[in-house]
Amino acid sequence: MKALVYENYAQDDNFESILELRNIPEPVPKPNEVIFRVKAASLNYDDIWGMRGKPLAVPLPHISGTDAAGEVTAIG
Repeated sequence: MKALVYENYAQDDNFESILELRNIPEPVPKPNEVIFRVKAASLNYDDIWGMRGKPLAVPLPHISGTDAAGEVTAIG
């Protein structure tokens, strides 16, 4: 599956310099989790704050995209 990943925080809001589209292994859902195939996604302020590392740093590497719509493909 493809994911938008970053391993460093952006300097001067230069997000393009840190984002990389990668192939990653298909996840396996744990109990009470679902996997869905994304049909549409957007970046919002939660993603921007994460890429800045402010006000709270997210663990790196990190997969962006907290807003998404799609189709459920697996249930844990």
